[in-house]
Amino acid sequence: MVTRVSTGMVQGIEGIMIMVETDLSTGLPMMNLYGSLAAEVREGKERVRTALKNMGIRLPPDRITINLAPGDIRKNGTSFDLAIAVSLLLALRLLPHGAADGILFLGELSLDGGLLPVHGVLPVVKAACDRGYQSCVVPFGNLEEASLVHGMQVTAFGNLQEVFHYLMAPDKAARPNQGGVFSYDCPDDRTIDGHGPVSHITSTLPAGLPGVKTDFSEVRGQLLPKRALEIAVAGFHNVMLDGPPGVGKSMIASCVPGIMPEMTMEEKIETTMIYSVKGLLNRNYYLVSERPFRSPSHNITMMGLFGGGRNPVPGEISLAHRGVLFLDEFPEFKREFLEMLRVPLEDHKISLIRNNRTIEFPADFILITASNPCPCGYYPDRSRCRCSRREIHRYQNKISGPIRDRMDLFVRCEEVEYEELVSDKGQETSDDIKKKIEGAWEIQRLRYVSSTSCFNGRMDSADLRRFCLLTDEGSRLMAASYKHLKLSGRAYFRILKVARTIADLEKAERISTAHLEEALIFRNAAVC
Repeated sequence: MVTRVSTGMVQGIEGIMIMVETDLSTGLPMMNLYGSLAAEVREGKERVRTALKNMGIRLPPDRITINLAPGDIRKNGTSFDLAIAVSLLLALRLLPHGAADGILFLGELSLDGGLLPVHGVLPVVKAACDRGYQSCVVPFGNLEEASLVHGMQVTAFGNLQEVFHYLMAPDKAARPNQGGVFSYDCPDDRTIDGHGPVSHITSTLPAGLPGVKTDFSEVRGQLLPKRALEIAVAGFHNVMLDGPPGVGKSMIASCVPGIMPEMTMEEKIETTMIYSVKGLLNRNYYLVSERPFRSPSHNITMMGLFGGGRNPVPGEISLAHRGVLFLDEFPEFKREFLEMLRVPLEDHKISLIRNNRTIEFPADFILITASNPCPCGYYPDRSRCRCSRREIHRYQNKISGPIRDRMDLFVRCEEVEYEELVSDKGQETSDDIKKKIEGAWEIQRLRYVSSTSCFNGRMDSADLRRFCLLTDEGSRLMAASYKHLKLSGRAYFRILKVARTIADLEKAERISTAHLEEALIFRNAAVC
């Protein structure tokens, strides 16, 4: 008799259902695993064998064949151990027939039969729920993460012995809820943060670990950079900060999370799935509830930045999804890394090819870069800058034209005067700026309700023609600027998108000449 038990794995950030098939037959005593398996999956048979032995169950001297279907998908990870063990218990007739039907099993086994948490549980449970599964069994360490999926009854255990007793109950409705077994069935009216039903989670559970945010009121001066970042967040535009060292470029960038509107529940789940695959979740941080702010060092590896590996995992640009990717000392990053940013800045995703399959990681973020104008950092102040023209030219050319063309706003951070630095004059707070941005986001939400776009910075050509109409005076201004600044077609359209965002911040229906002029000021900084 062939037994079948459902489990799953992650490919990219998508869950894939896997069926564990087990057959016992006469022949040489051995246990073989099939199905295009990575080394850690093949090693699972020894973990399962030892865990069963320590439960007091010894495998018979038969030929045991275990297949993980479908066979054309490369299996990796250790989440199949529990499903293999349950399948063997069914094949040995130690569990009643049909005991595992309709249940998803995920978890790694230790040698003493303990259940260890695994990565990527949320995407797999979500995929199972979409396929009609209503119940899953996971380790304790994955309980909160799995319970984020609405409509799925999540049952958590500490070891294989508890799973065995749970499945021994002939009536599923009468299965015991004791001895370390915790079962949750979400009532439809249970909500989290007021966004709708989300499994069994209650307000007593932490919704993520908030990071330390710098308030814009703590930044003295720098009115132009503050305005640029306000526009950037309001329309999801990319920003390039430039200026001498010590003027506060990194500090200004660190303020951005404090002015970004709250994430919707859909965005929280989507972002949490990425962090789950990366293995960054734990029982104290199981839901990404604040917009990410990722700031990798310039000595990061290609896989660390873009993702990849034999078993692909997301990189920093995917971990910044729905948030901010801040690249400080931008010219110091390897040239090939900067050029590879072109694709995600246009497509807002990363595509990797592994085993003849295309794996995609989302990467829709605001890119903020900070750089010095020269190796010493003080150009064009020749009283302090000692760099030669050739050194300055070589340093600035590390950032290619195509990369600059994909940025929306350019702004220079100047040194702050002493009087302004020590002044007690009130500065605009992050909460004040956030309220204006929330208004602009609401305007865009209503505008793009029937479009593929979601922000002005993501408008396609059809949306540009529809929502960025210019007056005759505005058309003349753009025609003159196009010739004088030697703009590319991409740069021209990005100026229109920024002007549309500036108009939204002022709650203006039409783009005026003043909106275009401000957008051109931020583009002209790249030419000056």
